[in-house]
Amino acid sequence: TWSWRFSRQARTEVEPTRTAGAARWGILLALAACKSAAPATEADDVSEVKQFVFKHEGIVRDVGIFDPRQTKEGARRPLVVVLHGGLGDDDDTIALSFGKMNGLASEDDALVVYPSGVGGHWNDGRNVHRYVAQRERVNDVGFLEKLIDELVEKRSIAPAAGFFVGVSDGAMMAHRFACERTSKLRAFTAVIGAMPYNVARRRARCGKAPLSVLMINGTDDPIVPWAGGVVEFDEQKLGKVVSAERTFGFWRRHNECEDVAISLIPDFVPDDGTRIERRKATGCRDDNKVELFAVQGAGHTWPSGWQYLPPSMVGATSQDIDASIAAW
Repeated sequence: TWSWRFSRQARTEVEPTRTAGAARWGILLALAACKSAAPATEADDVSEVKQFVFKHEGIVRDVGIFDPRQTKEGARRPLVVVLHGGLGDDDDTIALSFGKMNGLASEDDALVVYPSGVGGHWNDGRNVHRYVAQRERVNDVGFLEKLIDELVEKRSIAPAAGFFVGVSDGAMMAHRFACERTSKLRAFTAVIGAMPYNVARRRARCGKAPLSVLMINGTDDPIVPWAGGVVEFDEQKLGKVVSAERTFGFWRRHNECEDVAISLIPDFVPDDGTRIERRKATGCRDDNKVELFAVQGAGHTWPSGWQYLPPSMVGATSQDIDASIAAW
């Protein structure tokens, strides 16, 4: 199923109907024309991701792997699967967080994996016809499940230590996977992405196992609305999501949590124009955690990450927390 790739290949599918405006939506993580302007990561070694291809149901996928372990021997370790945003890839996702996820993996001997969606998107359940992955109903849930199983077998991964971190489209995919394959994850973090409406309305498909959840959403997100509704960028309507608060409530109920404690995180950087309200569910089943960081005044951005487009287009970036550290 795996093969080594010496150079980055072209994507296996290209969305033929993508317009210039929709292409700009894909810059959630990096504008193609501005890719050379992507910030340098903290250290060269944390950005050195080896590239592989992985075939599932006849579709060849790009998969980037950051493995800080020097040898194949050793105890089983955690797996962190990072799901990119629209038209993103591993380079964009690493740039977004300045390489912090890989740096943390080096400290804790974790394997970080960056799989790619078909045509740069995930079949997260929104049924956006312009996206190949959603129009063709690509089995991304099955792909990610198979990927986890093979990594457990071949990369010394602990079966009970699987984690997802998703951003934007990837966050929506993380919500869907966590719902339908709950037992495969110990926890997941969803940054600037809420649960797709069609996933929430079919909650009977969700597994029963509890798991921990962290959501990080900007209250002024101009793309994925805090209050729910239509995801939209550059006048392109891109499916529906439920509100951040309803998504939080979904996982509270799933984990049978008893109450919610609300507090404000210290305003470490007052001049960034943001403040973070932390909603923490308490009394959850099996001591799991369900939390929502409501980043007041922030937009469609990764806290303490790269301001990849002007605030006038995507909103402000909070500096009060680092989303990578919070997810870890």
